Amino acid sequence: MNPLPLLGLAAGCTLAVVGTYALLVRTNRGQRIDQGAFDGRALATTTAHDAAQQLLTTISIGTLALALLVLVAQALLRGRIALALVAGTAIGGAVITTQVLKRVLERPDLLLDGRLYENSFPSGHVTIAFAVGVAATLVAPVRARRLVSVLAVAYGSAVGIAVVAAGWHRPSDVAGAFFVVTAWAAVAGLADALLERRRAGASSWPQPGVARSYLLLGGALIVAGYAVTVAIVAAGRAGAIEWTAVNGAFAGACVAVAGLAALLMAALLSALRATLPTRSRVPAQRAGTRSAPSARRRAAR
Repeated sequence: MNPLPLLGLAAGCTLAVVGTYALLVRTNRGQRIDQGAFDGRALATTTAHDAAQQLLTTISIGTLALALLVLVAQALLRGRIALALVAGTAIGGAVITTQVLKRVLERPDLLLDGRLYENSFPSGHVTIAFAVGVAATLVAPVRARRLVSVLAVAYGSAVGIAVVAAGWHRPSDVAGAFFVVTAWAAVAGLADALLERRRAGASSWPQPGVARSYLLLGGALIVAGYAVTVAIVAAGRAGAIEWTAVNGAFAGACVAVAGLAALLMAALLSALRATLPTRSRVPAQRAGTRSAPSARRRAAR
């Protein structure tokens, strides 16, 4: 077992939380960019705003508890006690960390515009949405993991965009939540590998092409977000459209939010596969071809 990929991912995401807070919350330029994207949410139509509000009503303490209960129950029914602990660690660690950071970190009024509000970094709603999706990916049966990972990225991205469109959070709050969740998912994945060393490791995760797909999608969306922002600003200054620079920043931030979620899922899946690269092949080689069916059955759990 090689723990370095997951340890590196957890450390990298922790540093990303610190960097996001330091650059976008504690500096004047960072706050200006972040607030600009937040102010540009007027670009969203009334229908889009209402849809965002409706989506956010799906997240509450009750739904969080229910989701955690379902994930733990299905892991226990499959006889995978370690996976039940993984679900609790990934969700509980992320949610508690976010709540602590929201109370400990300060948001200085560097723009001096009277819109300080209270600290909102990281977003609690986004943390819950992405944590539940990522935890579901970690504990899902092998055949369902690819689909569950897609739903996790889609739901996390949708909630991330919704909290900005509804005026609940700035883009930095969304990014901070994504990083917190991924850091705890890496810790949970490492704990799972340590607790269940005998189970099939690498082969039980989606093939490398899945992670590469997320990587390409995420990178493309990040670039597209920047391109959208530049295009809207240029068109607005040329008089072709009535949108302003802040509208462009909002549109670009929404696209980039989805891109970041996809990139982090790619990083997580890659790190999980790299943790146990050949473990599942060793027993089959030693025991002969007769052990292959039983190995596949164990992996399918």
